[in-house]
Amino acid sequence: MLQQLHYWPRTYIQVGCIAFLVAVALMPIAIRLLGRLGVLDQVAANKIHTRPVARGGGIVIFIAFAVAVLFPNYRDNPMKGVLLGSAICLVVGAIDDIRGGIPATLKFFTLVGVTVIMSQYGVLIRVAGSYPIDLLLTIFWVVGVTSAINGIDNMDGLAGGISAIVSTMYLVIALQAFIAAGTETSLSWFGLLAAGLIGSNLGFLVYNTKPARIFMGDSGSFFLGFTLAALGVMGEWSRNPVVSFSIPMLILGVPIFDFIYILVARVIRGDTRTIRQVIDHCATDHLSHRLVWMGFGQYQAVLFIYLLCVVMGVSGVLLRNSTSLVDTALALFQGLTIISLVFILMAIAARKPREQFAEREPVASATVSDIRETDNHGFKGGKS
Repeated sequence: MLQQLHYWPRTYIQVGCIAFLVAVALMPIAIRLLGRLGVLDQVAANKIHTRPVARGGGIVIFIAFAVAVLFPNYRDNPMKGVLLGSAICLVVGAIDDIRGGIPATLKFFTLVGVTVIMSQYGVLIRVAGSYPIDLLLTIFWVVGVTSAINGIDNMDGLAGGISAIVSTMYLVIALQAFIAAGTETSLSWFGLLAAGLIGSNLGFLVYNTKPARIFMGDSGSFFLGFTLAALGVMGEWSRNPVVSFSIPMLILGVPIFDFIYILVARVIRGDTRTIRQVIDHCATDHLSHRLVWMGFGQYQAVLFIYLLCVVMGVSGVLLRNSTSLVDTALALFQGLTIISLVFILMAIAARKPREQFAEREPVASATVSDIRETDNHGFKGGKS
């Protein structure tokens, strides 16, 4: 029993360390190789980097992640479905990086396809008791979360850091389930994938913090978005369907709310009037950009969003551990408070002329006018 109690925590540490070391070791090779192949994010008026930067770090993130999670030789059926879907998303995203863009509809149907594949391995939202309805809900969730992660990939260190934070919250829940049961649980492989994501993203951040030497590109944001969404689907959060739905929503709350807010705001402003425009529209109006408009430096904005994500993630963990109605209400209230804060910040920034904030601080001015992004609501990502 004692050996069993030590096995999974030790395995999670090993997986995380392997993923980190592989990412750190391979990233310099990728930077040189991508540079020679010309897979670069070029300098432009709407970007803040002053020299071409390699694009495609997501390939290394995936390799580090896959090597690490396959190391323990643990193969659970749902795990196979998630890994297969992640690999397909990586390939599509890598093609996007290499070619400099692919149709957004291709990405959409890729997500639909990998969600169907994943469902055949048992990873499916189960609320309606009807496979077609549950599958549609799962597709909606996967497309939404993937779009949200792709959308926040717009500043150095942002998408990788948020992915690591979300994965950490997933791992905490897996460890809690293991400790409570005193033996292996159905969340054991869930924690394995989370540990791999933590290590690989931290290894990437060594080279992606400002000034970045490599961007994850769509190969990273597309595969990470899908994988985080998939883990949110399969987690055995609670027997209460409302609580079960709320936990991953809280953990991923900041990118999800950012995604929803800008979609609605763009429709209200008249920027997008058709479904096609919604898919294709690109703008620098996400939370990170708005914080910069308000006078934050880019580094400060990223750290502040990290803090928001940590608090939201803790709210999700507390909600899963709640044993009474009061505990549940407090966890939800904490999460809603953070979302309200995000809403207020985004609304305030939208009312202020960007130039007003640009005049306050030269660094902020450069970030406002040259923000590194083709950014998106979803499928056409920034290159962080």
